[in-house]
Amino acid sequence: MIQSTFPQCGKMQRGVALLVALLVVALATVLIAGLLDRGGLMAARTRNALRAQQAQAYARGLENYAAEVLTRAQAQGVGYDAADSIWAIPLPPTPVPGGTIAAQMADLNGRFNLNNLDPTYDTQGVWRGKFVLLLTALKLDPAIAGHVVAWMDANAATSTDDQFYLAQPVPYRRAGREFAHASELRLVAGVDGDAYAALAPFVTALPEGTPINVNTASVPVLMTLSPNVTREMAQAIWQQGGAHFTGVDQVLKAQPALAVIEHPECFDVRSSYFFARGLITLDGLPFEFDSLIERRNGGANGGIHVLQRSRGGD
Repeated sequence: MIQSTFPQCGKMQRGVALLVALLVVALATVLIAGLLDRGGLMAARTRNALRAQQAQAYARGLENYAAEVLTRAQAQGVGYDAADSIWAIPLPPTPVPGGTIAAQMADLNGRFNLNNLDPTYDTQGVWRGKFVLLLTALKLDPAIAGHVVAWMDANAATSTDDQFYLAQPVPYRRAGREFAHASELRLVAGVDGDAYAALAPFVTALPEGTPINVNTASVPVLMTLSPNVTREMAQAIWQQGGAHFTGVDQVLKAQPALAVIEHPECFDVRSSYFFARGLITLDGLPFEFDSLIERRNGGANGGIHVLQRSRGGD
């Protein structure tokens, strides 16, 4: 008797059809999941872009707020800037559509200006001596002052530091110009991570000739007043951040042991440069905007000017 194989063929065909169906379903699932994932990414991208634009608009609003506060402080006519002036009062987290905004300002005249060490500046030697005093106050190598000066020297064809820069894993050369930002100090020979961390809170990069405000300067910076200034004397001048000197000469009256201020023209009680930071949170996304603001006094070019903007912090 001959048995038919047709029933087995039917079972095989049904099995193949089932596998094909399962394969089609699997491919469709993968395609749909991919489309949903891509759609989610596009939606997130769009949301982030919109929030970034919104944060940018809020940052410009915070700059206008800072300008208003600085103008108001100047209009008070007290003749000096101090650590408790109205511009120093931070804006607490404030609700806005989509999140919160906050802001704070700091006086950059209270820091040592690295660009005063530019070899082309006529009083560079004076400022170099004061920078050595700052390095000594921070217990750092005074030789760093020479490295910083050489970094900015555009006239010197070679420097003893050149071999250090060219020997780095990614070689580079001296800038031969002023600092655009204090963080460039990290590239200078002799400034390792620990030295930069110690210096960063007390230095800045501003137009050359910018004086130090004795009302807003910290203790290490106040120790640049004279070689005979001790930390205790500087702390007495600092007054826990509450100094309100109406003139540089008033420092001597407050601290008679100081006797003399070396190169008093390097110091002032008024400020022109301020650091404004905006902290914005939208949909849980943090945005940070920094602005360097100049307040000019009187004249046709007076008013508030934004010199530099950055995003993301230092």
